[in-house]
Amino acid sequence: MGEAAVNKDTIIERETQAFNAKDSFSAADLIAHAAKKSGRGALSVGREMMKCARSKAKLKPAEYVMYEFYDREKYTAEEKAAFISGGMHGKIVYEFNDYGWFEAAGDKWLSAMFLAADGTPQPDTIAVIDQGPRAYHGAETLATPEAVRAFLTAQDMPLFCKYNNGRWSLGANIITAADDSHIHMRGKDPISYAAFFEEYIGSHVFLIQRIVENHSFLRQFTPTTATVRMVNLWREDGLWTPHAILKLPSAQNEADNFWRTGNLVCALDVETGEIRTCVGREGPDLVRHDVHPETGKEILGKHLPHWDKVRDLNARVAALHYPVKYQTQDIAITEEGPVEIEFNWGGAFELPQIATGKGFLTPEMRAAFRGFGSTKV
Repeated sequence: MGEAAVNKDTIIERETQAFNAKDSFSAADLIAHAAKKSGRGALSVGREMMKCARSKAKLKPAEYVMYEFYDREKYTAEEKAAFISGGMHGKIVYEFNDYGWFEAAGDKWLSAMFLAADGTPQPDTIAVIDQGPRAYHGAETLATPEAVRAFLTAQDMPLFCKYNNGRWSLGANIITAADDSHIHMRGKDPISYAAFFEEYIGSHVFLIQRIVENHSFLRQFTPTTATVRMVNLWREDGLWTPHAILKLPSAQNEADNFWRTGNLVCALDVETGEIRTCVGREGPDLVRHDVHPETGKEILGKHLPHWDKVRDLNARVAALHYPVKYQTQDIAITEEGPVEIEFNWGGAFELPQIATGKGFLTPEMRAAFRGFGSTKV
């Protein structure tokens, strides 16, 4: 299949390293930072930080600082006990979620085919880049640089290119133009088709999709597709959605995941779609904004459009995946209504904590997870 097919250093590997490095502050620097902000002694802060790391919640030093646990006036003991490390997600969710449904969410192409059969509105996938023998119903398969050139130069732009088996938006790119010699991607130098295969594709599978355009309400803040993260649990009394979070990307970024510099998260009222908070990050600290930091526009108290339709779509897709007891969805909002961007088998615990400033493991959440069979909460 050629050298590109076995290339180890692609955008996926590079961005995985960047994602893993997002909290790569030294413990000494974090202790000094927390001590300075709190006015406490470094020894006291360090002891407390290590205690949190050894606790059942397993909060990492960067999380201790991010949630401002060094501030002794910020939380009660009960409120502190509700926080949990993002690193505990796999240990907990793998205890009870039906693993047979993992690939129904993890393989984006397979998920799209499943949702299409039910008529779910979702991005239009027009091609798949794959050097292997897999077939993709209804989409053109592009296996060589020459095939990608022929396809892209015949398309209207822009287009979205995403990793088929990805998490955290790894490898996401917006293709703005294509000519006979180069692909042009937002924020990057032009790249030849051969180099694109070597540096971006390698042995991985990528989907090429039509861009999902934000509703005009969201376009006033960013041209990049924003999504609403809906957090769902199936309990005996039915579907429970304790959190809804707007993931609002910077105008400079290709995707909305919070680890990308400049991106924001906003806690929403689940019933009404009202924006309650707007949170960004600077270094190890979370920063809460009263207005949108890039545009200066008011955002708090505003209501997202089509909210009833967002909730209806969330409920329908959640029911299609009923065996997945804890699940999340990312839903875009266009002028015409909501569009399902992605269903997730599980979903990050830290995102609701960052957006709301409150711990994820409330008594009600603990009861639900224990009811599913978890022994780690």
